[in-house]
Amino acid sequence: MKKRIYLLIALLPLLAASCSLLDQKPYDDFTDEEFWKSEAQARSYMYGFYTSVFAGYGSGWSHGPFLMGQTLNDDFASDVDQQDLQPVVVPVSDGSWSFSNVRKANYVIENVHRLPLSDKDIAHWEGVARFFRACYYSNLVFLYGDVPWYDKVPKVSNKKEDMDYLYKDRDPRTEVDQHIMEDFKFAMDNVRENDGQLQVNKYVVAGMASRFLLREGTYLKYHNIDLNMAATCLQFAYDAADMVMKSGRYEIAPSYKALFVSDNLAGNKEMLMYRHYVDGVLSHSTLSYSFTETQAGLSKSLAESFVNADGLPVYVADEYWTPRTDTEFFTNRDPRLTQVIRPKYYIKGTDCSPFQYALSGYSWNKFMDDSRATNPEPTWASNKNVIDAPCLRYAEVLLNYAEAAYELSLLGKYTFGQTDLDRSINLIRARADVNLPPLQDMGGSPAVGGVAFDDPMRLQIEQNADGGLTSSMLWEIRRERRVELCLEGFRLNDLKRWRKLDYLWNGCNPDIRYGAYIVLANYPSKADEIVVEGSTEGYILRNTLGARNRPIPRNYISPIPSGQISLYKSKGYTLTQNPEWE
Repeated sequence: MKKRIYLLIALLPLLAASCSLLDQKPYDDFTDEEFWKSEAQARSYMYGFYTSVFAGYGSGWSHGPFLMGQTLNDDFASDVDQQDLQPVVVPVSDGSWSFSNVRKANYVIENVHRLPLSDKDIAHWEGVARFFRACYYSNLVFLYGDVPWYDKVPKVSNKKEDMDYLYKDRDPRTEVDQHIMEDFKFAMDNVRENDGQLQVNKYVVAGMASRFLLREGTYLKYHNIDLNMAATCLQFAYDAADMVMKSGRYEIAPSYKALFVSDNLAGNKEMLMYRHYVDGVLSHSTLSYSFTETQAGLSKSLAESFVNADGLPVYVADEYWTPRTDTEFFTNRDPRLTQVIRPKYYIKGTDCSPFQYALSGYSWNKFMDDSRATNPEPTWASNKNVIDAPCLRYAEVLLNYAEAAYELSLLGKYTFGQTDLDRSINLIRARADVNLPPLQDMGGSPAVGGVAFDDPMRLQIEQNADGGLTSSMLWEIRRERRVELCLEGFRLNDLKRWRKLDYLWNGCNPDIRYGAYIVLANYPSKADEIVVEGSTEGYILRNTLGARNRPIPRNYISPIPSGQISLYKSKGYTLTQNPEWE
């Protein structure tokens, strides 16, 4: 049975072709009465949802959401052109503008009552379907804002009522948000606490709800869309995270590195959901980006976000901190730094074996156990990688809780304090192989060891940034999120929801352009190919194609594909465009 399930999961990417709802053939051409006869059949149908929501490291040559946004992300240092944040053409089609999975979820919701099961078991399967529908709509809303809400399978006919529903215009974002919360709430109330390994349970539902409702609540707040709905979403995120935390089922694992380099994450108590890979059945290529290929490299901005071993930001101890060697840079830092970035500079023209050089000098190794690289196995090369992918882990839930709690306090809906830090961020900092001093709340200011501090980089970056001035405590909460979750596909969306894409603009954050600090005389063989900010030494300058233009409102929201607008028009209906793209 397990082998058949693995084969099914491996085939799913081939079956999940991205296309518009309006182009879909019905999924239910078979006889419903013949299909919905057992729980096993319901479970097999649900497998079609998993890889789209829990993509992990992807499959084959893809890498899923991990390493997402390599050029549009201040975690990376790479060459960019001036227009890469300001596309000017509305695409005819867009694979993300798709309601096919929504339709599949609605099909389950409409037919699950046919199962010969108890009301409780039927409610479980309806809850699983509504959970996945909530996930799909959360992503649609984040991408496009207003979207049409479909809660039943459209009928394809020439009847006016069917046409009106099939070609309905977009519903207001906040109305869709309300439906999303209703779906998550139903799932949290009805999905089983335990349905077996690698299956959605109520705590997976709650953890994902904390992710999506935190994202939506902060987006609504910082983009000045609806503060009341923002507070509602943030409260939901807080409550959902709190449910997971109070369950007692999960804990911070002792090894940070093991979360990302393990062949099997079964039994790891930090995992709410992971994707399992099997040699010869399902594999990926994430390690190829860490081991066999030249990297763009990570940015000075990310590398310097890791605090010192004493828990303080690097520029708090020394405002002019400028380590001139890799030894100086990596010594006495947050231990996660050397579990994310190899603890030496990998510079073009030097001996980097068995790895390749990184153009910024900072070579990431978060997903690579470097001790195995000198004798690589077939599964560690090419697209044959089989390390498991953490898709939802307890550390993220704790970070979601801390941020939601603090955001609620800024809205006057909650009193944030030391207890919130101790049951969230400080559990992460106390991880056995991290062991950083706890973050303290001293009258609303961050502190370590009883000494309050304010990172000088906060005002340096924030003074020219859009989205309002970030408080010193929120700056540290966001720092912990950035460091703990770096390269896991969150950063670009975080910048969008905080209205902080200005961090990708050199006029606000010059450090996105830079890599490691080097002395060119130490690299004579390639000195003419390495550009630094100074004439003989300085930070490696990766952005040599020209400074980015400042982000504009359309960079925060996607356009409705023009082909869909034309299709509606051809049927006598209107599909409205986002005003930023008109």
